[in-house]
Amino acid sequence: MADRDNPDFLSAGTIKGDKVVNRTGEELGKIEELMIDLQSGRIAYAVLSFGGFLGMGDKLFAIPWQTLSLRPHEHAFLLDIPKDVLEKAEGFEKENWPLTREELAGTYTYYGYQPYWQTAVTGQTGMPGEAGSEKIARTGTMAGRDNPDFLSASTIKGDKVVNRAGEDLGKIEELMIDLEDGRVAYAALSFGGFLGLGSKLFAIPWQALEMKLHDHAILLDIPKDVLKKAEGFDKDHWPVTTREWLSTMYSYYGYQPYWQAQRIENRPGNL
Repeated sequence: MADRDNPDFLSAGTIKGDKVVNRTGEELGKIEELMIDLQSGRIAYAVLSFGGFLGMGDKLFAIPWQTLSLRPHEHAFLLDIPKDVLEKAEGFEKENWPLTREELAGTYTYYGYQPYWQTAVTGQTGMPGEAGSEKIARTGTMAGRDNPDFLSASTIKGDKVVNRAGEDLGKIEELMIDLEDGRVAYAALSFGGFLGLGSKLFAIPWQALEMKLHDHAILLDIPKDVLKKAEGFDKDHWPVTTREWLSTMYSYYGYQPYWQAQRIENRPGNL
């Protein structure tokens, strides 16, 4: 699906399960999940398990994406956080994940980063661990979580996709992740028998998708005639994802690439 020699993009499914190491090469654990910000398409946090490392094997940890960097030749991610900071970090129980920005804000602060939703350019704001008194604010229950800010990549994958008329179009097969920006570059959709497009996948900008949480569905706001003329790709031959390729795809659907501005002309299908 992706060339791992020196990739700029990897699928969420490829990243999940990758081992995590520190600068001395010690294996710390693995990436259990990626939590996606439903509004922006950013990776809100990576969910890490540390196995028996430092005696933290019974909990999971929310880690800002900025602290991780791919080591492609090792099929691993480097976690650039000192051991003493990890030792004092507050994890969370496997049945009680942070699902709102309010819950996550203290985690970013603890690791020395300003939350991405508070600044246009996310940067380090201090020494990691210096805000150790700030903890993830949790209610201890799932109450009030009917409208979460985040969902896991695994939860989003497989969700059905509908149009505004309520027709079932297909489902999300995968999310392609921009490793540098830490966000969804595109969602890969299959349309089943819809419009005779069942043999291909289609790359769709995140901005064209809207979560309908209570319907367990995702609204695709692209007209049928635009989808009919869209260029898909074979399920066994994914395109080599580059920013040039993404720019063409985004422009077709009427969106400006996420690394530039939010939205251009409100005319899907405009090249």
